[in-house]
Amino acid sequence: MSMVRMERNYSLDLTRIAAVLAVVMIHVSSAFVSSYEVNTLEFQTANVLDSISRLGVPLFVMISGSLFLDEKRKISTRNLYFKNIKGILFLLYLWSFLYTCIYNVVLPLLQNEDVVLKELIKDFILGHYHMWYMFMIAGLYAVTPFLRLFVKKKNSRLVLLFIVLSVGVQFTVPVLEGLSAYISGTSVLIALINKFKLDFFCGYAVYYMLGWYIVHVGFPKAQKYLICAAGIISVILTVLYVRTTHDYGNAYDNLNLFILLYASGVMILLSGSIRHELSTKTKKALILLSRMSFGVYIIHPLLITIAKLIVPYHAQPLRYMLLLYLVVVCLSFLICYLFSKVPLARKLVRM
Repeated sequence: MSMVRMERNYSLDLTRIAAVLAVVMIHVSSAFVSSYEVNTLEFQTANVLDSISRLGVPLFVMISGSLFLDEKRKISTRNLYFKNIKGILFLLYLWSFLYTCIYNVVLPLLQNEDVVLKELIKDFILGHYHMWYMFMIAGLYAVTPFLRLFVKKKNSRLVLLFIVLSVGVQFTVPVLEGLSAYISGTSVLIALINKFKLDFFCGYAVYYMLGWYIVHVGFPKAQKYLICAAGIISVILTVLYVRTTHDYGNAYDNLNLFILLYASGVMILLSGSIRHELSTKTKKALILLSRMSFGVYIIHPLLITIAKLIVPYHAQPLRYMLLLYLVVVCLSFLICYLFSKVPLARKLVRM
């Protein structure tokens, strides 16, 4: 991509590492949330870890927004479409092919099941469950040239107004839907919000622009404290809500006011966390781990599946979940590191 060379923001590298660690935790803990009774220690712990980790994808999107919407970076629209988006789609369907071969051919044959061609084709086109992120980020890259016309420091108040409006018309809906069973009239409020039909410009574009705003404009100190405090409260409320209702759909939705507040607070803390000069070794370590984040993201579900085949989740103690997480994280980074040493394989784990 054509960009002016700028000083590296190591805080964003740290944030990217935190994001991928959170995503792996979601995919490890979610099975425990759905497999155990609410009153068990396994469920309670998995719910806490899952709720805390829900900021993973929002952080990734905010990092991308802080980079691709930065007006100081000269980004070629041609390169954006024919290099960045093309590269994402190439990796998407290369990995989709590999995952489809494993999940739709190899595993069924090993388990003496039929290979269903229709399902094979569908899964290849739509990708494995975690690949939705690659479709979404490609979509954000596609509208980036248009967003860059608007997202500028001179328009920072308008950008903030856009974010606030978007939060009001979309991110509050999952919260209201969760409350509808307990507070009468909530469904009417949801219907009223939906009447305005403003959700077409919301979604992950809000995180994309919010990442730019946090890194390049910033909030006053008092507002930063307020957002961080609201984020902590949001995580607590998410944990309590899932424990009480077992409603993961609304509580764990990335386009949820609670998740947005929590992710924003962490982004504020991490994106400016490294303000002093780092040693050369620390810089190299941050860059290395940060560059491997995509590879870890794309590989880890396969490792979880292999682990589940060896030792099924059901009725496993809590320590198994924690051990599984550590093993999957370490193996994912190790595989990506080994891939990075082979020129052709390196391209498979870097986006």
